[in-house]
Amino acid sequence: MKEFFKTRSYDMVRMFLNQFATSIFGLVLALAAGKAQNPTLRNVTSVAAILFYLFLLYTMTWDLGFKDKVSVESGRKKRVALTGFWISLCANIPNLIFAVLISLAVLFDVPALSSIGAFATTAALLLEGMFTGILANSVGGVVLNSQWWVYFLITVPSMVTCAIAYLLGLKDIRFTTLSNVVYPESDRDPKPKRKFRSGRDSDSRKK
Repeated sequence: MKEFFKTRSYDMVRMFLNQFATSIFGLVLALAAGKAQNPTLRNVTSVAAILFYLFLLYTMTWDLGFKDKVSVESGRKKRVALTGFWISLCANIPNLIFAVLISLAVLFDVPALSSIGAFATTAALLLEGMFTGILANSVGGVVLNSQWWVYFLITVPSMVTCAIAYLLGLKDIRFTTLSNVVYPESDRDPKPKRKFRSGRDSDSRKK
């Protein structure tokens, strides 16, 4: 596990930064739709933000799987099919921590936990702003963003997407041509070597 964090920490941070950037984008769309007082527009823009977020994760994790493919096939790296899932799970640790805090605040009527839960809810909505529009809907008269289990549920799409994308990259199965694959220097096709003729050969050709 220590080695996994050491080699994949950069990818985890990239995933988290992608999430944060898309979250701000989703929050802006949700606020604009809220001012327009149009629930349909709010839901549509929220779904668009979620799909955009998952697309970013897909292309990034597909590239990781494809780059690992060369190392796996050459025997330099062990094949771990769930690598994409584990990277996403680690990138979602802040979201899961907030989900746990929200759950504790809802399930246990303790004043201190209530304050912590209120902070965690605000932080969770800030980090997962692309879901804001969807979570503003109510089911059975209960608004979704007031349900503790929702904050666990919204982390699932990213983990499933990353798990699938990594496997597809590992098998070189493409559903999009937008993946920008860069081969490692050692795995690129070698340049053709120039053939140098000896002075004797050049003299014989002149004759």
